Amino acid sequence: MNEEREPDEGGEPEQIDLSGVFKAMQPMADFYRTQNAGLMKQLAEAVMPTERIGQTLARQIFESSGLSDRFREALEPLHEHFREQWRDLFASIGSLKDRIYPENLRDAEPKLNELKQLLLEEGIPLMWVPGPKIVRALLDAPDAVERRRIVGRRWRGIVNDCEAVASSVDHPDLLEARDFALDCVSALRAGHANPAQALAANLLDSLMHAHFEKGDRVKLTSNKKGKAKFDLNDYGVRVSLTFAPVWYAYEEFWVHKGDPIPRMFARHASAHGVSRAQYSRINAVYGLMLAVSVMKFFDVELER
Repeated sequence: MNEEREPDEGGEPEQIDLSGVFKAMQPMADFYRTQNAGLMKQLAEAVMPTERIGQTLARQIFESSGLSDRFREALEPLHEHFREQWRDLFASIGSLKDRIYPENLRDAEPKLNELKQLLLEEGIPLMWVPGPKIVRALLDAPDAVERRRIVGRRWRGIVNDCEAVASSVDHPDLLEARDFALDCVSALRAGHANPAQALAANLLDSLMHAHFEKGDRVKLTSNKKGKAKFDLNDYGVRVSLTFAPVWYAYEEFWVHKGDPIPRMFARHASAHGVSRAQYSRINAVYGLMLAVSVMKFFDVELER
Protein backbone atom coordinates (compact mmCIF):
# COMPACT_ATOMS: atom_id res chain seq x y z
CA MET A 1 0.00 0.00 0.00
CA ASN A 2 1.02 3.61 -0.35
CA GLU A 3 2.42 4.98 2.88
CA GLU A 4 3.27 8.44 4.20
CA ARG A 5 6.66 8.55 5.91
CA GLU A 6 7.36 10.33 9.12
CA PRO A 7 9.94 13.13 8.82
CA ASP A 8 13.46 12.20 9.78
CA GLU A 9 15.00 13.59 12.92
CA GLY A 10 17.83 16.02 12.71
CA GLY A 11 18.53 18.85 10.27
CA GLU A 12 16.06 19.42 7.49
CA PRO A 13 17.56 19.17 3.97
CA GLU A 14 16.83 21.93 1.54
CA GLN A 15 13.47 21.57 -0.17
CA ILE A 16 12.27 22.75 -3.54
CA ASP A 17 8.93 24.47 -4.07
CA LEU A 18 7.98 24.04 -7.73
CA SER A 19 5.98 27.26 -7.73
CA GLY A 20 9.11 29.38 -7.63
CA VAL A 21 12.10 27.44 -8.90
CA PHE A 22 11.44 27.32 -12.62
CA LYS A 23 10.27 30.83 -13.40
CA ALA A 24 12.94 31.11 -16.06
CA MET A 25 11.45 28.16 -17.90
CA GLN A 26 7.80 29.14 -17.52
CA PRO A 27 7.64 31.38 -20.62
CA MET A 28 8.60 28.41 -22.79
CA ALA A 29 6.00 26.19 -21.12
CA ASP A 30 3.37 28.88 -21.61
CA PHE A 31 4.38 29.25 -25.23
CA TYR A 32 3.77 25.57 -25.89
CA ARG A 33 0.20 26.02 -24.69
CA THR A 34 -0.59 28.88 -27.07
CA GLN A 35 -1.69 28.78 -30.69
CA ASN A 36 1.94 29.12 -31.77
CA ALA A 37 2.93 25.77 -30.25
CA GLY A 38 3.24 24.15 -33.67
CA LEU A 39 5.76 26.72 -34.85
CA MET A 40 7.88 26.37 -31.72
CA LYS A 41 7.87 22.59 -32.10
CA GLN A 42 9.15 22.87 -35.67
CA LEU A 43 11.90 25.27 -34.61
CA ALA A 44 12.96 23.09 -31.68
CA GLU A 45 13.18 20.03 -33.91
CA ALA A 46 14.73 21.70 -36.96
CA VAL A 47 17.76 19.93 -38.36
CA MET A 48 19.11 23.14 -39.89
CA PRO A 49 21.70 24.88 -37.65
CA THR A 50 20.07 27.72 -35.75
CA GLU A 51 22.26 30.44 -37.26
CA ARG A 52 20.97 29.47 -40.73
CA ILE A 53 17.29 29.29 -39.75
CA GLY A 54 16.99 33.03 -39.25
CA GLN A 55 18.74 33.83 -42.51
CA THR A 56 16.60 31.39 -44.48
CA LEU A 57 13.32 32.51 -42.93
CA ALA A 58 14.06 36.19 -43.42
CA ARG A 59 15.03 35.58 -47.04
CA GLN A 60 11.85 33.60 -47.72
CA ILE A 61 9.70 36.35 -46.25
CA PHE A 62 11.51 38.99 -48.29
CA GLU A 63 11.48 37.07 -51.59
CA SER A 64 7.82 36.10 -51.35
CA SER A 65 6.60 39.64 -50.73
CA GLY A 66 5.68 40.31 -54.40
CA LEU A 67 7.68 43.57 -54.50
CA SER A 68 9.23 45.02 -57.63
CA ASP A 69 12.99 44.71 -58.09
CA ARG A 70 13.48 48.45 -57.57
CA PHE A 71 11.48 48.43 -54.37
CA ARG A 72 13.39 45.37 -53.18
CA GLU A 73 16.66 47.17 -53.73
CA ALA A 74 15.43 50.14 -51.72
CA LEU A 75 14.40 47.85 -48.86
CA GLU A 76 17.63 45.85 -48.85
CA PRO A 77 19.13 47.71 -45.84
CA LEU A 78 15.96 47.02 -43.87
CA HIS A 79 16.15 43.39 -44.95
CA GLU A 80 19.73 43.13 -43.67
CA HIS A 81 18.73 44.72 -40.36
CA PHE A 82 15.95 42.23 -39.70
CA ARG A 83 18.03 39.31 -40.89
CA GLU A 84 20.49 40.09 -38.10
CA GLN A 85 17.62 40.15 -35.61
CA TRP A 86 16.31 36.77 -36.84
CA ARG A 87 19.77 35.30 -36.57
CA ASP A 88 20.15 36.48 -32.97
CA LEU A 89 16.69 35.21 -32.08
CA PHE A 90 17.27 31.70 -33.37
CA ALA A 91 20.76 31.55 -31.94
CA SER A 92 19.21 32.25 -28.56
CA ILE A 93 16.71 29.41 -29.11
CA GLY A 94 19.59 27.03 -29.75
CA SER A 95 21.32 28.23 -26.62
CA LEU A 96 18.12 27.72 -24.64
CA LYS A 97 17.90 24.12 -25.85
CA ASP A 98 21.43 23.52 -24.61
CA ARG A 99 20.48 24.91 -21.19
CA ILE A 100 17.38 22.69 -20.96
CA TYR A 101 18.79 19.43 -22.28
CA PRO A 102 21.69 17.77 -20.42
CA GLU A 103 24.65 16.63 -22.47
CA ASN A 104 23.35 13.12 -23.10
CA LEU A 105 20.31 14.47 -25.02
CA ARG A 106 21.77 17.36 -27.03
CA ASP A 107 23.06 15.37 -30.00
CA ALA A 108 20.01 13.10 -30.07
CA GLU A 109 17.59 16.05 -30.46
CA PRO A 110 14.56 13.93 -29.51
CA LYS A 111 11.16 14.98 -30.83
CA LEU A 112 8.40 15.83 -28.39
CA ASN A 113 6.30 12.81 -29.31
CA GLU A 114 9.33 10.53 -28.78
CA LEU A 115 9.97 12.01 -25.35
CA LYS A 116 6.34 11.61 -24.34
CA GLN A 117 6.30 7.95 -25.39
CA LEU A 118 9.50 6.95 -23.63
CA LEU A 119 9.16 9.07 -20.49
CA LEU A 120 5.44 8.97 -19.81
CA GLU A 121 4.18 5.79 -21.47
CA GLU A 122 7.15 3.53 -20.72
CA GLY A 123 8.80 5.17 -17.70
CA ILE A 124 12.29 5.32 -19.19
CA PRO A 125 14.46 8.08 -17.67
CA LEU A 126 16.41 10.12 -20.22
CA MET A 127 17.62 13.16 -18.29
CA TRP A 128 21.39 12.90 -17.62
CA VAL A 129 21.30 9.10 -17.94
CA PRO A 130 21.78 6.92 -19.87
CA GLY A 131 24.61 8.07 -22.14
CA PRO A 132 24.06 9.45 -25.64
CA LYS A 133 24.70 6.18 -27.52
CA ILE A 134 22.12 4.29 -25.49
CA VAL A 135 19.69 7.22 -25.76
CA ARG A 136 20.05 7.01 -29.53
CA ALA A 137 19.45 3.25 -29.49
CA LEU A 138 16.31 3.69 -27.37
CA LEU A 139 14.95 6.41 -29.66
CA ASP A 140 15.62 4.28 -32.75
CA ALA A 141 14.03 1.12 -31.31
CA PRO A 142 10.72 0.18 -32.98
CA ASP A 143 8.68 -0.43 -29.83
CA ALA A 144 8.58 -0.67 -26.03
CA VAL A 145 9.49 -4.37 -26.02
CA GLU A 146 12.72 -3.74 -27.91
CA ARG A 147 13.58 -0.78 -25.69
CA ARG A 148 13.29 -2.96 -22.60
CA ARG A 149 15.50 -5.53 -24.30
CA ILE A 150 18.09 -2.82 -24.98
CA VAL A 151 18.16 -1.95 -21.28
CA GLY A 152 18.59 -5.64 -20.49
CA ARG A 153 21.40 -6.17 -23.01
CA ARG A 154 23.29 -2.96 -22.30
CA TRP A 155 22.83 -2.80 -18.55
CA ARG A 156 26.56 -2.65 -17.86
CA GLY A 157 26.99 0.46 -20.00
CA ILE A 158 23.95 2.08 -18.35
CA VAL A 159 25.35 1.31 -14.90
CA ASN A 160 28.64 2.92 -15.97
CA ASP A 161 26.73 6.02 -17.10
CA CYS A 162 24.88 6.16 -13.79
CA GLU A 163 28.14 5.87 -11.88
CA ALA A 164 29.68 8.76 -13.85
CA VAL A 165 26.70 11.06 -13.29
CA ALA A 166 26.31 10.11 -9.62
CA SER A 167 30.02 10.74 -9.05
CA SER A 168 29.60 14.27 -10.44
CA VAL A 169 27.03 15.20 -7.77
CA ASP A 170 28.62 17.54 -5.24
CA HIS A 171 25.82 19.51 -3.57
CA PRO A 172 26.30 19.27 0.23
CA ASP A 173 22.70 18.10 0.75
CA LEU A 174 23.15 15.22 -1.70
CA LEU A 175 26.45 13.66 -0.71
CA GLU A 176 24.85 10.89 1.35
CA ALA A 177 22.38 10.12 -1.44
CA ARG A 178 25.29 10.01 -3.90
CA ASP A 179 27.04 7.37 -1.80
CA PHE A 180 23.89 5.22 -1.71
CA ALA A 181 23.54 5.52 -5.49
CA LEU A 182 27.11 4.29 -5.84
CA ASP A 183 26.24 1.40 -3.51
CA CYS A 184 23.51 0.46 -6.01
CA VAL A 185 26.11 0.51 -8.76
CA SER A 186 28.41 -1.79 -6.77
CA ALA A 187 25.57 -4.17 -5.94
CA LEU A 188 24.54 -4.52 -9.57
CA ARG A 189 28.08 -5.17 -10.71
CA ALA A 190 28.49 -7.81 -8.02
CA GLY A 191 25.37 -9.62 -9.24
CA HIS A 192 23.12 -8.49 -6.38
CA ALA A 193 20.25 -7.09 -8.43
CA ASN A 194 17.52 -7.56 -5.81
CA PRO A 195 19.25 -5.52 -3.07
CA ALA A 196 20.16 -2.93 -5.71
CA GLN A 197 16.53 -2.54 -6.75
CA ALA A 198 15.29 -2.26 -3.16
CA LEU A 199 17.89 0.40 -2.37
CA ALA A 200 17.24 2.34 -5.59
CA ALA A 201 13.47 2.40 -4.98
CA ASN A 202 13.92 3.69 -1.44
CA LEU A 203 16.60 6.17 -2.46
CA LEU A 204 14.23 7.61 -5.06
CA ASP A 205 11.49 7.93 -2.45
CA SER A 206 13.88 9.50 0.05
CA LEU A 207 14.99 12.11 -2.48
CA MET A 208 11.39 13.03 -3.27
CA HIS A 209 10.51 13.40 0.42
CA ALA A 210 13.64 15.33 1.31
CA HIS A 211 13.62 17.93 -1.45
CA PHE A 212 9.98 18.61 -2.34
CA GLU A 213 7.21 20.19 -0.34
CA LYS A 214 4.45 17.66 0.29
CA GLY A 215 1.95 19.18 -2.16
CA ASP A 216 4.43 19.19 -5.03
CA ARG A 217 5.66 15.69 -4.24
CA VAL A 218 2.14 14.28 -4.16
CA LYS A 219 1.30 15.91 -7.47
CA LEU A 220 4.42 14.52 -9.12
CA THR A 221 3.80 10.98 -7.82
CA SER A 222 0.01 10.71 -7.97
CA ASN A 223 -0.33 7.97 -10.58
CA LYS A 224 -3.80 6.65 -9.80
CA LYS A 225 -5.99 4.41 -11.92
CA GLY A 226 -8.67 6.30 -13.81
CA LYS A 227 -7.15 9.71 -13.03
CA ALA A 228 -5.54 12.21 -15.37
CA LYS A 229 -2.02 11.43 -16.54
CA PHE A 230 1.01 13.53 -15.79
CA ASP A 231 0.75 16.61 -18.04
CA LEU A 232 4.08 17.70 -19.51
CA ASN A 233 2.65 21.20 -19.97
CA ASP A 234 2.02 21.71 -16.25
CA TYR A 235 5.68 22.39 -15.48
CA GLY A 236 8.84 23.89 -16.85
CA VAL A 237 10.56 21.76 -19.48
CA ARG A 238 13.31 20.32 -17.29
CA VAL A 239 10.86 19.41 -14.52
CA SER A 240 8.56 17.67 -16.99
CA LEU A 241 11.30 15.64 -18.62
CA THR A 242 12.82 14.58 -15.29
CA PHE A 243 9.66 13.68 -13.39
CA ALA A 244 7.39 12.17 -16.06
CA PRO A 245 9.10 8.74 -15.62
CA VAL A 246 9.02 9.22 -11.84
CA TRP A 247 5.23 9.60 -12.07
CA TYR A 248 5.14 6.39 -14.09
CA ALA A 249 7.18 4.56 -11.44
CA TYR A 250 4.73 5.59 -8.72
CA GLU A 251 1.88 3.59 -10.24
CA GLU A 252 -0.85 2.97 -7.68
CA PHE A 253 -0.53 -0.48 -6.08
CA TRP A 254 -2.65 -1.91 -3.27
CA VAL A 255 -2.07 -5.38 -1.88
CA HIS A 256 -5.42 -5.50 -0.07
CA LYS A 257 -7.27 -4.70 -3.30
CA GLY A 258 -5.64 -7.59 -5.08
CA ASP A 259 -3.81 -5.41 -7.61
CA PRO A 260 -1.60 -7.48 -9.92
CA ILE A 261 2.09 -6.98 -9.32
CA PRO A 262 3.48 -4.96 -12.26
CA ARG A 263 6.33 -6.33 -14.33
CA MET A 264 7.80 -2.88 -15.01
CA PHE A 265 9.74 -1.09 -12.25
CA ALA A 266 7.33 0.39 -9.71
CA ARG A 267 8.22 2.04 -6.45
CA HIS A 268 5.17 0.86 -4.47
CA ALA A 269 5.39 -2.68 -5.82
CA SER A 270 9.12 -2.77 -4.99
CA ALA A 271 8.23 -1.93 -1.39
CA HIS A 272 4.97 -3.85 -0.94
CA GLY A 273 4.93 -6.50 -3.64
CA VAL A 274 8.30 -8.22 -3.41
CA SER A 275 8.18 -10.99 -5.98
CA ARG A 276 9.88 -12.41 -9.05
CA ALA A 277 7.41 -10.45 -11.17
CA GLN A 278 8.69 -7.11 -9.86
CA TYR A 279 12.29 -7.84 -8.92
CA SER A 280 14.76 -8.31 -11.78
CA ARG A 281 18.07 -6.94 -12.97
CA ILE A 282 16.34 -4.83 -15.63
CA ASN A 283 14.07 -3.24 -13.04
CA ALA A 284 17.04 -2.61 -10.77
CA VAL A 285 18.67 -0.69 -13.65
CA TYR A 286 15.47 1.31 -14.20
CA GLY A 287 15.38 2.15 -10.51
CA LEU A 288 19.02 3.23 -10.50
CA MET A 289 18.50 5.43 -13.57
CA LEU A 290 15.51 7.11 -11.93
CA ALA A 291 17.32 7.74 -8.65
CA VAL A 292 20.41 9.14 -10.39
CA SER A 293 18.36 11.31 -12.77
CA VAL A 294 16.37 12.85 -9.89
CA MET A 295 19.48 13.29 -7.77
CA LYS A 296 21.30 15.10 -10.59
CA PHE A 297 18.24 17.31 -11.11
CA PHE A 298 18.49 18.46 -7.49
CA ASP A 299 22.26 18.84 -7.81
CA VAL A 300 21.68 21.29 -10.66
CA GLU A 301 18.69 23.15 -9.24
CA LEU A 302 19.25 23.45 -5.49
CA GLU A 303 20.77 26.70 -4.30
CA ARG A 304 24.34 26.53 -3.07
